[in-house]
Amino acid sequence: MIENKKISSAGYGIALISPTIFEQCRKKNKIRTKKMLSYFDSNNEIFYDFISDGAIVPIHHLIYDRYSLFFETTENNNLDLSKWKIICDWEFFNLTIDNSNSLWLLSFEELENWNIKKLAGEESIDNVYYDINDNPHIEYKAIKFTFPFSGQYCLSISGLKKKLLSKNNRENYGFLFKFKGKEKDIDYLDPSEINFHKLFEDDNVSD
Repeated sequence: MIENKKISSAGYGIALISPTIFEQCRKKNKIRTKKMLSYFDSNNEIFYDFISDGAIVPIHHLIYDRYSLFFETTENNNLDLSKWKIICDWEFFNLTIDNSNSLWLLSFEELENWNIKKLAGEESIDNVYYDINDNPHIEYKAIKFTFPFSGQYCLSISGLKKKLLSKNNRENYGFLFKFKGKEKDIDYLDPSEINFHKLFEDDNVSD
């Protein structure tokens, strides 16, 4: 279970990726570059193919910060969100989990330097940072999440804000990801057209 881990939004965004499906899409489209963000910016139709295949769900236009992560499935639905309030809900997105039963959540910075070999045998890609008192902390640039089953999922995303804000105005936001089995007759959202920055708008986040 991934809970209370924080991921960096270096590159001003994060993305959920099914690595094997993502690589299959790269091979299908004969993509050689590792700079996938730049590639998607220049090849919108191929980007939509990745989204349609359930290979990626990008969450863009985020402020640079570290975001708390909560994952909910039918097998893992006992989350403690008492310190958070839900600001925005978006549903549903298409995401496919391959036979490895895993997906990764990574920063846009990592997506711009894509290398599936970096993920092999790993549970995370992390970075150490220090607070004003020189205490070390870990932030994640990429985190693996393991599922009980492979297959196609309907994903809903909720944007969270802490009820009690930090004094330095950092690490006040997070995301709740809810997964359920794919259902018929669902019109999936195009994540590239979602205003995820709505999470930070003053009229939505004021106490």
